Amino acid sequence: MAVVSLMNQSRYRRPVSRPDRMNDIDGDLWLFQSQDSAKGAPHASLDEDDNESEILVYLQTCCGDKTDQPHLCKLQTCERITINVSGMYYEIWASVLNRHPTTLLGSPRKRLKFFDKRRNEYFFDRHRPTFESIFNYYQYGGKIMRPDPVPDDIFLRELDFYEIEREAIDEYKTEEGYTTEKTILPTRMWQRKLWMLMEYPETSISAYVIALVSVFITMFAIVLFCIETLPSLSKNECKDGKPNYVAPFFILETICNIWFTWEVFLRLISCPNRITYFKDFKNIVDIAAIVPYYVQLGNMISTDNCVNGETSGASLAFLRVFRLIRIFKLTKHSAGLQVLILTFKASIKGLLLFLIAMFVCILLFSSAIFYAEHGLKDSQIHSIPDGFWWAVITMCTVGYGDKVPVGPLGKVIGSICAITGVLTLAIPVPIITENFNKFYAHKTGRGRI
Repeated sequence: MAVVSLMNQSRYRRPVSRPDRMNDIDGDLWLFQSQDSAKGAPHASLDEDDNESEILVYLQTCCGDKTDQPHLCKLQTCERITINVSGMYYEIWASVLNRHPTTLLGSPRKRLKFFDKRRNEYFFDRHRPTFESIFNYYQYGGKIMRPDPVPDDIFLRELDFYEIEREAIDEYKTEEGYTTEKTILPTRMWQRKLWMLMEYPETSISAYVIALVSVFITMFAIVLFCIETLPSLSKNECKDGKPNYVAPFFILETICNIWFTWEVFLRLISCPNRITYFKDFKNIVDIAAIVPYYVQLGNMISTDNCVNGETSGASLAFLRVFRLIRIFKLTKHSAGLQVLILTFKASIKGLLLFLIAMFVCILLFSSAIFYAEHGLKDSQIHSIPDGFWWAVITMCTVGYGDKVPVGPLGKVIGSICAITGVLTLAIPVPIITENFNKFYAHKTGRGRI
């Protein structure tokens, strides 16, 4: 029970006389104190080593772990602990604290040095709002919840001071959006230097320059991919019926792919673990971004004819779209893109709920609009699959106007469909916003205050 009323402060509290009290009111203020602080005290010669075991027995509870049983002990024999945190008083049974024996408050030996003998209380000059959450964790268990007004850095420092279990802190960090990246370096010196040069731009000026060049070439390749589709600029791909290997766009694309290939090769030979390397999404993006170029280059060399190349390359045209995967290469150097990826990964459950609700609504309204418009003259909804397209466009409030209801009942269904779409689209917004705020605050070092 947390006692925070004014009448419970020390100046208003009446001292309780206990027959088993070990320390006299005029004795030492603290059970453990330094030699300097003990000077002048009437009982400064207390032998800590001899009395520690006796004090620990004194501080033990008679109730053990049977806190769910009716409490029949007398206060003179059962330990009820008083905790003073910067003037705010809390009272709790020792058996409740002892459920967490590895923590500061859960270990009688650890908390002993904070015991004030004169006032018969444990005193901590620490952050009071944070202790409210810690006190609730001891009382009720479960997860650690950070109070909204408390900054993250202060809250984590308090958790470390009270030695809260590492599992509980890790769970709290996961809920708050903290990301931990375990750095694994190669054992060989040349591999380690090369790996740090290619993977960690903050380690040296050379690594930073390489990262800047990589970002510039990636952005240039994306712009090049978009510009070369212009009809006025795509006429130089063939010359005299054969592929033009000296076309400006082909030369620039070749230079970009040489750089990307060189990056992949250097990372591959210097990575600490090959299996871990191929499991990393960023490395998969690097490889997938250069594959289309070599496939199309092989197709051009094998046919050596623009007509045959266009015929055989039509089936491979979709590979050109994969070149846009290069945009994900920027995630290595952009904290914003990393935050977006982490946000959507953490919001998968909420997005699945949204997709399920969307699917149910689309199925319902497409069926309703079909039967409402069935048999009407000039009806534009000829089947339920036609209704799928109409329902999606209506729920997303796009309204292309290519398919519209013509009957009064169909217009009513369309109105309900539009309103339902607005409400359904609002489902993932708070989920994504909350996750984005958490990841953005921790990734950019801007804790919430």
